[in-house]
Amino acid sequence: MIIEKRIRVAAIVVTATLALAVAACSQFEPRDKRFYYRAFWNFALREDLAELDSEFNGVDFGHSNLYENLLLTGGTDVPAIEDRARKETLAFIASKPRLNPNEEAIAPTYMKLAWRAQNTFDEAHALHRATYDIVVSDEPDQDRAIRNVLAYYQESAYAITARRLDHHRLDAFPYSQSFRKRFPLFNATIWAYHYLQVAVYDPLRAARDLPAKTQAVRPILSTYHRYLEQPPVEWTFMPLTAELSPAFAARYPEIANIFDNLHMLHDNISDILASEQLPTWEAKRVEIYHLVNSYYLASADATNPMIVKTQQEREHHH
Repeated sequence: MIIEKRIRVAAIVVTATLALAVAACSQFEPRDKRFYYRAFWNFALREDLAELDSEFNGVDFGHSNLYENLLLTGGTDVPAIEDRARKETLAFIASKPRLNPNEEAIAPTYMKLAWRAQNTFDEAHALHRATYDIVVSDEPDQDRAIRNVLAYYQESAYAITARRLDHHRLDAFPYSQSFRKRFPLFNATIWAYHYLQVAVYDPLRAARDLPAKTQAVRPILSTYHRYLEQPPVEWTFMPLTAELSPAFAARYPEIANIFDNLHMLHDNISDILASEQLPTWEAKRVEIYHLVNSYYLASADATNPMIVKTQQEREHHH
């Protein structure tokens, strides 16, 4: 009898535990992360132009460190963001990190809040990295390689639309510009990152060999570090790919659009995390996913009202 009772009790405990586990799991998102596109030119930037690669590792830290601190402080503590979090980011950049940081370790709270949004960033950042690797490498057909990685990227459920979005409309939500108005120094630092990310494409593609590529990016790195020391708070909008690498944007307009849309999404999420109009974490999560699902993912192209219509499309529509 005693043994039977123990068995029944154990069965009840196991059943209850499983029920709790199922309920808990329903609150978590599946981690369906893809592996990067594999090719012989993988990590060419890290191996051949580490001076630039380490700067991009610093950028990765900066975004995650910002989001985590915005979320944990409620987006209202100016010294926590402008002084402490920004100085942490600058110190990390100055350390010239050799490897990509583990962003989930940097921002565990934010990752739990909006993992699918973060994975949308991660996929687009992988496209950034792949294109840098290709233009630095000795790949004989760089055009084919870039179009291959674009095709691989666009197979993802997390792919950002390659259509041009109306960034000014996307910057006009009720909570928009909350971040840059309250934290102008860190906002300018983020825009300086985006300057670096897109400004290097044309010089890297134009340089004939690795020594020339190394020399070509150094003036850009000098400008970038000047921006870190004296953030360009006078800027009124984020840098755009066509402004800083017009030849790259003209040859690969879809990629340029993806990168500009990615950077606009970064601004939107910074605003959401800083906005007092979305006071709870759940409200912020709902708005982040509304933005991503409705305006940024390529899967929403058929219904996305933020897509800029071409002249031909407008004439056909009218």
